Amino acid sequence: MVFTKLVIAGSTGWVADHAIRAILASTKPKFDVTILTQADSGKEVPSTPGANLIVVDYNNHNQLVKIFSGADVILSFISGPPSKIIDKQLLKAAQEAGVRRIFPSEYTLDILHPDKATLLTEGGNWPEDSSRVLTARKFVSLAQEGGPTSFTTLIPAAFMDGWLEGAFGSGDFTFSGCTLPYLGAAIVAVLQMDEEKTKNKRIRISEIRTTMNEITETYEEVLGTKFEKTHVSSQELLDQRNANLAAGNPFGALFVTILIGAFNGRGAADLVDGLGFDGDGYLTLKKKTLKEMTIEALQKIGA
Repeated sequence: MVFTKLVIAGSTGWVADHAIRAILASTKPKFDVTILTQADSGKEVPSTPGANLIVVDYNNHNQLVKIFSGADVILSFISGPPSKIIDKQLLKAAQEAGVRRIFPSEYTLDILHPDKATLLTEGGNWPEDSSRVLTARKFVSLAQEGGPTSFTTLIPAAFMDGWLEGAFGSGDFTFSGCTLPYLGAAIVAVLQMDEEKTKNKRIRISEIRTTMNEITETYEEVLGTKFEKTHVSSQELLDQRNANLAAGNPFGALFVTILIGAFNGRGAADLVDGLGFDGDGYLTLKKKTLKEMTIEALQKIGA
């Protein structure tokens, strides 16, 4: 059965902007979309034609259960430090409302890869309530619990739109990633697939596989100039992570840890199998080349 009645948590942000656009553009199927926005977010919420917008308090469990009643899927596009806490609140309400599927907000590297899990649990005090590793394991456990709500996690590794610059370590380690429009199209494809094929699955999605040195060389080719490269070692970044944790700044530590896991060559961001994902034929958006991505990135910054 195709999912058609969707509730989306998170109205703004990198993933939300592109995913919501792709979902609302779909005509086969045409989705019934409700978008939740936080009452005290402090952000101006843009009008979203084609969707029902509801202001919510994510701490209000009864309100969430009422909104979720009759929904097929909850998609979380919540970003930043609160996302893991809110994802668990969404799950609890979804289970009570009998929602069939929830997509947690884990659009990043493979959090449960052994190297990444270690990076996100060592080095200092990581708050348990917002732990990405513990939250990911919580959703994986749904397969054994056998409740009314199953999960689907999409793992895109790097967002190429924002990472097309810099160099790390030797710059020769491979990693994979996708542009945000490609991720949005992949989300729509997964919603159209046979739900049994995506039930309680962590699905890897890759548009491209490259290295930081290849990215630098592509920039040099497009711009016709040579860059001065500054290499940063993984140990330097580990020191930054530990310093952030010691200072009580877990979000700063998380950002640095994502960089380490992405570019240390140990596999958490090198999702080779994701290159073959086609959503059973529903993912029809053409993959872009590194050069095409680079030209688009330069156009966005006016270079």
